[in-house]
Amino acid sequence: MSKFCSLSLVAVAVAGGLTLYWRWPAAVPEVLPAAAVVVPSRQSSTERLSLPAAKAPAEAQSPIAATLPSLAGTEVDGQLRTDAAGNLVLDLALRDYFDYFLSAVDHSGLDAVIEALLADAHQRLTEPALGQMIGLLGDYLDYKRASMALMQQPLEARQQVDPQAQLQALQSAFARMDELRRAHFSAAAQEALFGAEQAYARYTLDSLALQQRDDLGEAQRTQMLEQLRARLPDALRESEQRQQLALEQLQHSEQLWRDGADEQQVREFLAMTYDPDTVQRLLDEQRHERDWQQHYHAYRNELASLQGRGLSEADGEQLQRQLRERLFSSEDRHRVETYDAIAAKQPEPLDP
Repeated sequence: MSKFCSLSLVAVAVAGGLTLYWRWPAAVPEVLPAAAVVVPSRQSSTERLSLPAAKAPAEAQSPIAATLPSLAGTEVDGQLRTDAAGNLVLDLALRDYFDYFLSAVDHSGLDAVIEALLADAHQRLTEPALGQMIGLLGDYLDYKRASMALMQQPLEARQQVDPQAQLQALQSAFARMDELRRAHFSAAAQEALFGAEQAYARYTLDSLALQQRDDLGEAQRTQMLEQLRARLPDALRESEQRQQLALEQLQHSEQLWRDGADEQQVREFLAMTYDPDTVQRLLDEQRHERDWQQHYHAYRNELASLQGRGLSEADGEQLQRQLRERLFSSEDRHRVETYDAIAAKQPEPLDP
């Protein structure tokens, strides 16, 4: 398993953490005076949020979100809803709403993002839901900052080459992330914001553990995997089945490319499952990804030659920025920076 793949698997337990991790500020600013709202306790919030839900009015287009350059022209993701008593409804759409605004932290900074989020929320919510949302946002920001420590821990050298050690690292990361969420959120909030993600992460880790067992025959392993899949919530199980089919199709088509198949042969294979428009989209995506990976590896080779000149750290960073700007479009540079950051946090691979 490659170094990039090894670390990316941690995302099973820490989904979404990388987006904010790389440039998360050292401290969360005070965004409102302390007396502006009265945030109910976690226990009282949990009790009140058991009422039937009623959708709060919200516009898809937000002129406030448009003040953040990276969000201009986009629709607000997620939703803020209240129940019949005016309390905030805890669900995954609420987390999506937070993440929609927080995705602009890299470009606009945390202060501007929080200001825009609160201004938008003030147009969508009234008390008590508004105060509950602000209290939960504080918990969510604290949780994001606390999760940095987990994301900062590189895999050890043994974990780069030993699948069992990799699995143990993932299981440990999942357990610590679960503890972190329990420490920052009420039981109701944790289940609403992360329940589906944790269920799927647990299923994935249990599946990986099954794949590593050498005491099982193929039929036993398949049966036990089906038992694990059956424990997933219905929506997740259906989604997982679709993802598994798509993954198998992707792996097969990529193998065809490696075996020297031409585009027409890959097209004919994909056409057995997908409609013509989807086939063309998949072919375009695969072609673009192969080109991008080749481009990135060429960049890393040129970067390695620059780093071999014995430059100072400041000079090396400047040349690396110039190299990114010369070789990649502005749309691709964030991905390059993320790949570079992952590579920088990995130990050197063991000698074969």
